[in-house]
Amino acid sequence: GTIAASVGVGQDTLASEDGLAEYIEKQKKLIGNYLKEAKFAGPQVIAFAGADEAQLLFVRHSANSAGSMLHAQTYARLGNWVGIVTLTTLEAQLKAVRPEYEAFLKGLRISPQ
Repeated sequence: GTIAASVGVGQDTLASEDGLAEYIEKQKKLIGNYLKEAKFAGPQVIAFAGADEAQLLFVRHSANSAGSMLHAQTYARLGNWVGIVTLTTLEAQLKAVRPEYEAFLKGLRISPQ
């Protein structure tokens, strides 16, 4: 009956190379429509090996039976391509899973198409 932490990866294409901020704002609106009581922190600029730019966005919401959930979304842009890595965990588990998540992120590489 407990919720295990998970990591999801995805990718998308931006309309332009300077469109990451706009893309993240659209994602925030979509998430806000889906998770009615979502609270956002960020995005904030971070380093990501091989990316032209990268940003981190935190989303917190309450899952009725589980408690407070946290999503850490890393957006890494190279040209018009954007990779998205999302950690989903109970907020209470964040300290336990964050070191492994950060090691996972450091192991990721952007490869040319």
